[in-house]
Amino acid sequence: MTQIEFHSFESTSNKPPINQVCDVIKQAYRKGQKVFVHTENRRAAELIDEKLWTHDSKSFLPHQMVGEDPKTQSPIEIGFGQEPTIMPDVLINLDHQVPTFFSRFNLVHEYAYGDEESKEKAREKYRFYRQRGYPLNHLKHQ
Repeated sequence: MTQIEFHSFESTSNKPPINQVCDVIKQAYRKGQKVFVHTENRRAAELIDEKLWTHDSKSFLPHQMVGEDPKTQSPIEIGFGQEPTIMPDVLINLDHQVPTFFSRFNLVHEYAYGDEESKEKAREKYRFYRQRGYPLNHLKHQ
């Protein structure tokens, strides 16, 4: 069954916690896991793409946007509404909605941050998973 990890942040900034997201991606990649990052729009996907190029100057995280190069199967894929083209192990959901394909993954990372409206949307996602019996782990960050 899919395990859900909720990361909540005290910050009221509506910018996603990009550095923490990149750390999660790096950890999964080092474990040999494939990762799909699901964002709410193209700009958010491009922000993740840009950050992965510069996040750690000592290592490269091979990644691409969905459909960027159909001949290449990157272990890290970034999308904004599309379904993954790889068979990933880990989903990082940065959208305010639960994607319909979440149950294909072994592990889903969800994020609660920003203003009260954004945090309420995260609470709705938490309730969604809890009502369906998915195992939940809640991690609080500063």
